[in-house]
Amino acid sequence: MLPMHRRLFLKTAGAFLLWRSLNPIPAQAASTPTPIERKTFAAFLNVLIPADEFTGSATDLQVDKKLWELSESDRNLRRLIEVGCRWLNLTGGPPFTELTSEQQLLVVEWMSESDWNQVPRRFYDLIREAAIQHYYSDPASWNGLGINRPPQPFGYPPPWA
Repeated sequence: MLPMHRRLFLKTAGAFLLWRSLNPIPAQAASTPTPIERKTFAAFLNVLIPADEFTGSATDLQVDKKLWELSESDRNLRRLIEVGCRWLNLTGGPPFTELTSEQQLLVVEWMSESDWNQVPRRFYDLIREAAIQHYYSDPASWNGLGINRPPQPFGYPPPWA
């Protein structure tokens, strides 16, 4: 049998949790991205998903706009983009958008191999995953891939088809 003070604590904690679930903490409004931040983010996405002879780049398929829309309702995503873009622009040289495409690629390659527990790698991995999902969900990205519909729910066609 629990002592009385533990029961009182458990009742109080349960009441608080019930009250909190009925009265959630309002989400803070996301800060508005700056023009520099938008430009940096777009450049980063275009390094991840550049245009080729079949399809456009990430920004050509508006992946940047889709991720900005998501960040309006997700405080953590908004913060990740903010900190990641700030890091890209403070790498010791000119801002990321003023680097040559070769230099931008070197920075992004370094990010992909850096420590997961640090901003550059976390930003690289999480944004890359989200960008690829949004990019390939757009039928315009399928040119040159030999598909004309999403593989689900029917699955991929057999290799001999």
